[in-house]
Amino acid sequence: MADSLNSLVQHFGTQASSSQPPRNTAYEDTPPITAGQSDADSHYIPRPKRIACVLCRRRKLRCDGKRPSCGTCSRLGHECIFDEVRKKSGPKRGYVKQLEARLAQVETLLKSQETRIWSTQGNGLIVPATNDSPDAPGAFPQDDVSMSSPEGATDPALSVQVFQQTRASSRAENEGELISLGLEEPLPTREVIDELTTIYFEKVYPGMPMIHRARYLAATILAPGSRPPICLQYMMWCHAASVTDKYSSLHNIFYLRARKYAELDELKGFGECVVTLAHCQTWLLITTYEFKMMLFPRAWLSAGQAARLALMMGLNRLDGQGLDVKKTLLPPKDWTEKEERRRVFWLTFCVDRYASVGTGWPVTIDERDISTNLPASEESFLQNKPQQSISLSEAQNGGDISLLSPFGGVVVLACMFGRNITHLHRPDPGDKDHDLTGGYWQRHRALDNILLHFALAMPSHLRLTVATTDPNVIFCNMAIHTATICLHQAAIFKAEKNKMPEQIATECKRRCILAADQISNIMKMISHLDLSIMNPFMAFCIYVAARVFIQYLKFRPDDSAARSSLQFALSSLQALKERNPLAESFIAQLDLDIGGTAFGDIRDGKACFTSRIPSVRTSFPLQEKLLTDDSLGSCKW
Repeated sequence: MADSLNSLVQHFGTQASSSQPPRNTAYEDTPPITAGQSDADSHYIPRPKRIACVLCRRRKLRCDGKRPSCGTCSRLGHECIFDEVRKKSGPKRGYVKQLEARLAQVETLLKSQETRIWSTQGNGLIVPATNDSPDAPGAFPQDDVSMSSPEGATDPALSVQVFQQTRASSRAENEGELISLGLEEPLPTREVIDELTTIYFEKVYPGMPMIHRARYLAATILAPGSRPPICLQYMMWCHAASVTDKYSSLHNIFYLRARKYAELDELKGFGECVVTLAHCQTWLLITTYEFKMMLFPRAWLSAGQAARLALMMGLNRLDGQGLDVKKTLLPPKDWTEKEERRRVFWLTFCVDRYASVGTGWPVTIDERDISTNLPASEESFLQNKPQQSISLSEAQNGGDISLLSPFGGVVVLACMFGRNITHLHRPDPGDKDHDLTGGYWQRHRALDNILLHFALAMPSHLRLTVATTDPNVIFCNMAIHTATICLHQAAIFKAEKNKMPEQIATECKRRCILAADQISNIMKMISHLDLSIMNPFMAFCIYVAARVFIQYLKFRPDDSAARSSLQFALSSLQALKERNPLAESFIAQLDLDIGGTAFGDIRDGKACFTSRIPSVRTSFPLQEKLLTDDSLGSCKW
């Protein structure tokens, strides 16, 4: 290694000497300069080197070197000492051997990474298209290499040599960056990264407001070890690519890479590397993407991953007192960091409820274990203005909700979905379904009262107007009516199964059709907005409303208003499926339900995707049970 290091030094020394421009012989015959031309230069005397005294050297002050006491020590009245013995300079003993060992290690890493890094160019993956690519034609134009002779002519051989050296240097820097980040493939170019990040915060963040934009952007320019995890960055780029045409072909690649690096982080050490807020955010983004792409088994497991991480970090008890448990996170540095933790937990809570309402399987997070306040307003979060927020129980039990944020409203309605699941799937011996005073009907009336009170007491900034553009406000209003439909569909089934008075089922059906009509009106109000920024689970709300219209039309096929509402619901799902493939699954199910009916002529031929879309009957068994023909009863609407 020492011989190779010496030969490398000699090689660069030869290149450095050869890179000097050739001496021009035209100036060798010039007569010497006369004394009259430079009298001042003839009197130049070189200044002797001075040694700074110990005090000036320690304080890093300029020392005039006067003996026996310099000017600084004389002025300050200190004893002036000059140390004539210079400290030995140069590397410490054994440093060269350590350097050689490190160079050998780097060479081994580069050789092992080279094949995998540059073989991805032929696989359609992202490869830097600028100077980072060693084989990019024209990456270093020859015109930019200015190595001219005295006569102004360019030496072609020298220009090519410099180009090759510069290209190799750029390649080495790129590979070094990959090694320092622990990556196996090049990242997108800086321009692509910046554009995808901007798209994420403009179109994806409004529906999932859990990442502080300013702090995230500031962290991305830190040292590699202090940046956000690469799995989180890839997942943000994945969501951004999925809502834009320009990068729509890349979202699946980003998703696969995000999952790969998230799973690799779990295998590091004892798994402690994943106990971070950023990894919980990553799994939330993964879960939402998998639901959108109809990867339902993966989405269910990813939702559990995010929920367990949130509980492990104690995000469910940020504002309450209780028995001390294991602390896995340091205390938040300020209010904004604590608010970001709140938002991550509540989004985890919402995803857990959405996953359960779509399958009927039990929820993971128990309400009784929560002592974290609801999220504050968006303005206070982004501008670091502390704001007092209320708890979930206060919002549902008649507390002051005048300061409830739009995201907080979404959380309250997600909680109602969860309570409805518990209400239906945790039977009690005292339910007495046939008795209006039994436990089942008492829970039904209690949940219905909470929904009615929340709808009536909702503050003005949560009410939907023509000028509303906040996706959380829109989804909050749709979720109220969706929860109402889910609650009363089950009541219809119970009432008719137990042959209870007909007015009970009739009233529940009336509530269902009114709620479905409200969902249709909301969609008409927001039809001019960009649907890519809406909550991904909004398609489920439209599907539930469309099922109500279908069952209504089976008994009143000539009702023009219901036919129009159903047709608009189908058109809305068609528009949503461009950015949210989950809507295609709902369209396929509705297409099957409409087939063979008297109003089957309103079907759009393009809506039939049953050959390639997972059936909603297998993906969402709970709603299939709640929205069957039997549950709507045999009596006329």
